[in-house]
Amino acid sequence: EDRALAPPPVQRSSSLLEMRAALAFMFSALCGTTAHGALVEADEFDPSMCDRSFTWELRDWVVDYLRPTVDLGGKASRKRPFHIPNSNKKLALLVNNSYPGPTVSAFEGELVCVKVTNNLLAEAVAIHWHGLHMRGYPAFDGVYGVTQAGIPAQGGSMTYRFRGQAGTHWWHAHMQAMQADRGLKGPIVIHPRADPHKALYQEEKIVTISDEWRNPDECLRAEGAQPGNPVCMEIETASWNGQWGDGSEEYPWPMVSVKQGRCYRLRFIGMMGQAQNFQISIAGHNMTLIAVDGIDVEPIKLSKFNLHAGERFDVIVCADQVPGNYVIEAVYDLACFLETAPAPHMPKVDSCKYWSFLSYEGHQDLPGKASRKVLGGYNAPKGTGGGAKPESVAGPEWDTNKQSSWTMVKNLVPVEEPEKADVQYVLDVGVVGPSFDNSSVPYAMSDRMYMFTEHTPWKKPTTPLLHTKGTCGAEGVPFITIEKEQTVELIINNLSPTAHVLHLHGMSFTVTNYASFSESWCSAGHFECFFLPLALAKKLDCSNARAGDPGTKFPYDAYWGCPYDEERDRKTENLQNPLQKDMVSLWRRSWAVIRFKATNPGTWIFHCHMEQHIPTGQIMAFNLLPDKQPPVPKDVPTEGPCPVWSQAETPTPRAAPRHPMHPDHFV
Repeated sequence: EDRALAPPPVQRSSSLLEMRAALAFMFSALCGTTAHGALVEADEFDPSMCDRSFTWELRDWVVDYLRPTVDLGGKASRKRPFHIPNSNKKLALLVNNSYPGPTVSAFEGELVCVKVTNNLLAEAVAIHWHGLHMRGYPAFDGVYGVTQAGIPAQGGSMTYRFRGQAGTHWWHAHMQAMQADRGLKGPIVIHPRADPHKALYQEEKIVTISDEWRNPDECLRAEGAQPGNPVCMEIETASWNGQWGDGSEEYPWPMVSVKQGRCYRLRFIGMMGQAQNFQISIAGHNMTLIAVDGIDVEPIKLSKFNLHAGERFDVIVCADQVPGNYVIEAVYDLACFLETAPAPHMPKVDSCKYWSFLSYEGHQDLPGKASRKVLGGYNAPKGTGGGAKPESVAGPEWDTNKQSSWTMVKNLVPVEEPEKADVQYVLDVGVVGPSFDNSSVPYAMSDRMYMFTEHTPWKKPTTPLLHTKGTCGAEGVPFITIEKEQTVELIINNLSPTAHVLHLHGMSFTVTNYASFSESWCSAGHFECFFLPLALAKKLDCSNARAGDPGTKFPYDAYWGCPYDEERDRKTENLQNPLQKDMVSLWRRSWAVIRFKATNPGTWIFHCHMEQHIPTGQIMAFNLLPDKQPPVPKDVPTEGPCPVWSQAETPTPRAAPRHPMHPDHFV
């Protein structure tokens, strides 16, 4: 089913909005606001202040994991649980009985309120608003242990509120990793007041893509036989807008419906949990990229793009071809070699390719099924009508796993970076021992992952970090306090053979430098790079290679990376309009350099978005501008022994800045 989205209807007259703005300005003059304009709330939240209100109910459901809530009628009707084959049954968590969940739609600057009632039987929940900066509303970022405690099961409720910046975003559970993969995720579209690309299209549609797991609690919760890999396989299957298809009557191909002669803004959202990326292409149709991670870019025509987990790409596609069904293909290229045979500690997969169709309205023919290859995998299904022999497409392929792609796309509003950042941190990403032992090491206590200035895996604070500003209940938690507005540079070294997809909450960043190893000795075609021992790597490819946890012997002695070297790598730095994002892919054994402006008070986590890397510890946090953080509203749930700083009778003292211990990690 297409998930078309029109701009939300205006719920208040402009005069009323102007009056509200005037009253807010007068109140702020009398009572004060935060440094960045968010109104400090009274003791009780007033729902009448909301410009957009949404009501969500969370329930447990038993669904067919190949199309949880899509009902196409006939043999493709949604079935009751006892009619679903056991091999397809999934215990899902759904919002308002829909998957993907309901779309949050608003205009930029509007106060959005989402009342979440948790009627799950046994699990608390927290909802994160991925891509929204939550400026002035850090307590509603929705991260368990950082901005809130969980919303209790069996009737607990919380009303999230925020004013979002324009762009394509998405929401998902952030209580623990697996809840999103069990169904708690959906789109967000914040419309601009003035769209610089409006002349390029007449309609818009949301296109979500996600890997799908019948039992993510089993397949993604723990690591596989080799640290960094999922327990079950690289990928089980994938869906388009909540629907998998194979061309049969029971599981028809997913369709994106278009009218001939019209141009569409397709908002692609990568909602994957384990799959790192999908290479996306549309047969016979050029794609013009206009926005990346919610930020407008100069329009550029592409033939293919690589969409990573958590990323959002907006492209213009014009239905200007002969009517028919045209293949839309998503390829998880990192898993394609597993179609034909398993690799050490990596099981074989059924397919690395997943298809839907751009379907012209009025065209009646239906595409057939995909044919199986002799050695494994499938040949693409054939299009119909004009899609049977599509025209060739123009434009380059855009893949941010490659250094050469980072200067291909430009911000529409140029960004210039200073010659040198105000402060620099070096973050290592890796795995620490001990290795898993069947008889003595429980889940998440072995092969722990980290992303910090020290080898410190994530530890949940006993009281949410924002509620104490890190002064209580945060011993051993990997976070950095930044007390003043400044430009922060992060050098991120991947000291492991596993690629990662990193997401920063609360702000965007620029990518100013990126390693070229994915286009040379450690490319996807050089599979030996995955297993190469450290000693041999130093001789062959990287003289400054460094182990992720020296002295610990993981499989093949292969847990190392080729870190950033100032003398060698500074020459590829780009400070002239570097691309802004809130996600960055970190290639195996590789490095990236990013910068952000520390101007948004709050506690914001930085973490890998591959779900099995979250419970194993690949998270850190930034505690930004603690003196300017707004009070924590009293209806935000908290927990643990520490008082909430803004609700304590005496203010909690502010923590001293947390400086990394090793001098090489702090400048």
